[in-house]
Amino acid sequence: MEKLLAPGRAAPSTLGDELTRLRAVAAAVQKIRLSAQRELELAKQVRTEAQRYQQELETMARSQAQQLILRTRLATRKEIEGRIGKASAEIQKVLADIRVIRITAQEELAAQRKLTNASKLCSLTLALQEENGEPEKKRKKQLACKK
Repeated sequence: MEKLLAPGRAAPSTLGDELTRLRAVAAAVQKIRLSAQRELELAKQVRTEAQRYQQELETMARSQAQQLILRTRLATRKEIEGRIGKASAEIQKVLADIRVIRITAQEELAAQRKLTNASKLCSLTLALQEENGEPEKKRKKQLACKK
């Protein structure tokens, strides 16, 4: 290349040599250019493959995330339904206990009313007997009422 750039060297015999060298250099440059183009194409292919792979990974990750969310929701619903069932059963047991207690309390109240009424009757009977002057019967009735 120095020979081409140096002034005053335009000898006819060397001109043909220079032309040959220029053609060789042009061929080498062309080879380098073709090689660079091939490298560029390969780089574009690698980039395209990388982008496609990235999209596949993103799609797969989204899909897995959605599946995980669905599985979590299902598991949560099952657990909630199970807890609701247990709570419902416990509530039913408590309600049954409350019913038994209510019935028992009503029976006790009825018994108390009967005893109260019996006591009132005994008191009234004794009061009537006192008014009528029957002291012996009064004692017998008191003993009967106390039993």
